[in-house]
Amino acid sequence: INTEFDELRPTISADGNLLFFIRQNHPFNTKYNVVPNSQDIWFSERDSSGNWSEAVHLGDPLNTTEYNAVFWISPDNNRILIRNAFIDGDYFGNGVSMCYLTKYGNWSKPQMLQIKNYQKYDRGSQYGASMASDGQTLLLYMCEKEGGFNNDLYVSFLLKDGTWSEPKSLGKKINLPKYNEMTPYLASDGVTLYFSSDRPGGLGDNDIWQTKRLDDTWQKWSDPVNLGSPINTPEWDAFFTLDAGGEYAYMTTNESTYGASDIVRIKLLEREKPNPVLLVSGN
Repeated sequence: INTEFDELRPTISADGNLLFFIRQNHPFNTKYNVVPNSQDIWFSERDSSGNWSEAVHLGDPLNTTEYNAVFWISPDNNRILIRNAFIDGDYFGNGVSMCYLTKYGNWSKPQMLQIKNYQKYDRGSQYGASMASDGQTLLLYMCEKEGGFNNDLYVSFLLKDGTWSEPKSLGKKINLPKYNEMTPYLASDGVTLYFSSDRPGGLGDNDIWQTKRLDDTWQKWSDPVNLGSPINTPEWDAFFTLDAGGEYAYMTTNESTYGASDIVRIKLLEREKPNPVLLVSGN
């Protein structure tokens, strides 16, 4: 999985056997010769012995001449949410798109999610997303300031007409002024949220924090808790994700790596795990 190149943003399937990630600046990447820091989707599969296959470049139509990433895999492995907005496979701009596994075993052309007033919120230098396991709740990070670097976390819901609601901030306890909240991940309990932030109380650069949703407003949260060492390091830690069982976390770290960043797997302690049962449901 890890090489002398940067490996970023692991996205693990619910069964823990399919891993998508970004590999940066590899010669096989679609725009390697055109733009510095090219980012393409690669994947690996785990066999019955627990060994990961040699990573494979995903190719067309999902690796384009833009920056590419997988944000989410559906629990049945038949859908993936990817970076960028596409219309019938043609690049449209910032946003997120869904792809479906066809009967031939390949991925359909990406189709953008229609999110109300999305451009109003995504005006910064970074953006990203993840989705709850129900496929109806979208978590986003982006910055409303033109060219800004300090992202906030938002939620959007699938509506009856197939479009998505206007992004709603997760509130003041999560989104601190002048700090960067990013890479949200909602565990399969629908309650436990993990995210990366450079807020006070961390070990250095961005750290992974955990909070729990207290009601259906998506505004009330428990006080975010820093997951501490060894999950967090003095370096940049982000892109935290879990398999459905909540036993193992996958994330990106810059600490003691082959390249500038690597993907690591961590067995969680009980206090770091999500709730074992669903306590809150609905929107």
